Amino acid sequence: MNMKSYLWVFILSLITCTGSEPTPLQINITATVDSSAVLPCDCRNVTKAQSSSESPHVQWRTNSETVFERQGEVVYQSEGYKGRVDVPEDQLLKGNCSLVMKDVRAEDAGVYESYLVVKRSKRDLAPKRVFLHRVELSVDAKQEIPNKPSRELATPEIPNNERSDSGSHTGVIITAFLIVLILLSLGLLWKFKAWTYFANNVCGKYAPTSVSHRDSPPQLD
Repeated sequence: MNMKSYLWVFILSLITCTGSEPTPLQINITATVDSSAVLPCDCRNVTKAQSSSESPHVQWRTNSETVFERQGEVVYQSEGYKGRVDVPEDQLLKGNCSLVMKDVRAEDAGVYESYLVVKRSKRDLAPKRVFLHRVELSVDAKQEIPNKPSRELATPEIPNNERSDSGSHTGVIITAFLIVLILLSLGLLWKFKAWTYFANNVCGKYAPTSVSHRDSPPQLD
């Protein structure tokens, strides 16, 4: 085989590789239990190629079941995803076919594939599915938030030296109060005795005495 033949083989190989369908890339998404997740999807390139004016018919599937499906206002949700998954119609009309999943569960982890269901022609009533995206959802366990310590007002601890000082100060105050009380009591007692002595001795000496009949002079006849 000459050089020209090798060149033709190389060109044909390039044409074959270019014309083959590329392997779909997988998008990895991580979510936490009880949180929300968005599985991305874009169908603008496919819907532009379709001449139909109808609302896009999008479908999300796993290996075992159809999770979600929407065509206009008609919506299907599988039993395990009821009320938790949706592709908003207003976004779908713009070419955004991302699946919004709420209240993520641990069993939701897995591979999800999105498809656009289209009709081949007006004569052919059997629709076909056009692959869009493959998304792998990983679910992490919910992180427990540690309980914060309560902010109750606690009585501050008094150091031992301050406690001893406060105790000694209290003792001194009580002792001084007792001394003052004793002194006041003694002062009142002394005043009482002094007044009694004054009343008995001084005032009694100058008090008028009664005249006895025996000491009166005899009367003359």
